[in-house]
Amino acid sequence: MEIRKSRMEDIERIMCVIHEAQESMRANGIPQWQDGYPNEEVISQDIQTGNSYVLVEDGNVIGTAYIVAGHEPNYDYIEDGKWLNDHPYVVVHRIAISKDYKGKDCARQLMVFAESLAINSQLHDIRIDTHHQNLPMRKFLSKLGYHACGTIYLKNGDKRIAYQKSF
Repeated sequence: MEIRKSRMEDIERIMCVIHEAQESMRANGIPQWQDGYPNEEVISQDIQTGNSYVLVEDGNVIGTAYIVAGHEPNYDYIEDGKWLNDHPYVVVHRIAISKDYKGKDCARQLMVFAESLAINSQLHDIRIDTHHQNLPMRKFLSKLGYHACGTIYLKNGDKRIAYQKSF
């Protein structure tokens, strides 16, 4: 398996992986990503900015994530807690794995890759958020050493639980 920057020709397969994740969340009663987000336009912008990555096996896209070093405006206000620190950070969004590769360590590989990008950028913090009801993701993040820091709000007002790892 390899992780590389996404290309426009990957978009169809990235969207398939995202649709599988949306269906999995729907089937498990998780209301995250059930409103058409993320759509092809969002993923296209991610690719154009150079912040979209794919996990590839035998030429097939099996996972995706948006990883960027920089400020996330949705993280400016946090309630019911606080961030571990105010250091610059890397943000991970829109992480998804093909249903055929669930439980095969793929999401962990993407998160470890994000950590290596952070270190290469002289950063030592990663922030990520997920829906309060997305218990599999919350458990996964905790297992990787991420700390639940509090609640943030997306631009549309939706609440998310925010995590941070400092290393």
